[in-house]
Amino acid sequence: MQIVKYIGTALIVALVSVFVIIAGISFFSAPDSSGLLGYKGYTVVSGSMEPEIAVGDFIIVKTEPYADVEKKDVITFQYNQELVTHRVSDKTTEGLVTKGDANNIQDQGFVTEEAYVGTQRILIPYFGYIVTFLQKPIAFAIVVAFMGIYLIHLYINPITKEEENSNI
Repeated sequence: MQIVKYIGTALIVALVSVFVIIAGISFFSAPDSSGLLGYKGYTVVSGSMEPEIAVGDFIIVKTEPYADVEKKDVITFQYNQELVTHRVSDKTTEGLVTKGDANNIQDQGFVTEEAYVGTQRILIPYFGYIVTFLQKPIAFAIVVAFMGIYLIHLYINPITKEEENSNI
């Protein structure tokens, strides 16, 4: 039974750690910010990069130097006050030419150094749905309720000295 407790605890700690890291990355993901340790996270809201990147996926981009961007890299950039994630199809002196994988034509204009946000490094399928849900007030209430229930459970069923000593 002790092994099940240890495995369960390890899984919960790992899961909470992932959520805390993702929350930190999301919090510092404004286009003008430097991100969390150079990383920013975004939820995909359009199908322009399908099938590789789908609606509801969560992408983590690394803020790397603009000069390091290569052809075929997937980058995130600002276009008309929106963030767009598309593949670089060409590099010119005017800027980067981009196109969504699911689009028939390339994007209008060029991605300049000022508009460039970062290069996609990590893709977490469907995780964007969770991130979007957790940003809603009802999600905050649910999380607080679960924490309250857990604290009540600990109060009603405290860990005894025998259980504490048997864990050592």
